Amino acid sequence: MFDLDALAAISGESRHRPEVEILDTITHEAAERLGQPVLARWLRVGPERGRPLDLLLGGDFAGFEDALAARVGLLG
Repeated sequence: MFDLDALAAISGESRHRPEVEILDTITHEAAERLGQPVLARWLRVGPERGRPLDLLLGGDFAGFEDALAARVGLLG
């Protein structure tokens, strides 16, 4: 999805894809608030309108960020 290999992502060599750092930051914050197991389940199961994973795979990063903020309780 991001055209990165695992070593590049782990080592921080993803500067050419700012989405990676943004997603890492927001999911880390959500995991701290909700707990990693809850976040992982939400990602795969998600709300009725579609799984958050589908948003990511479809490249809808703004939609994913909105869904995550709603899940964490940052939006209405």
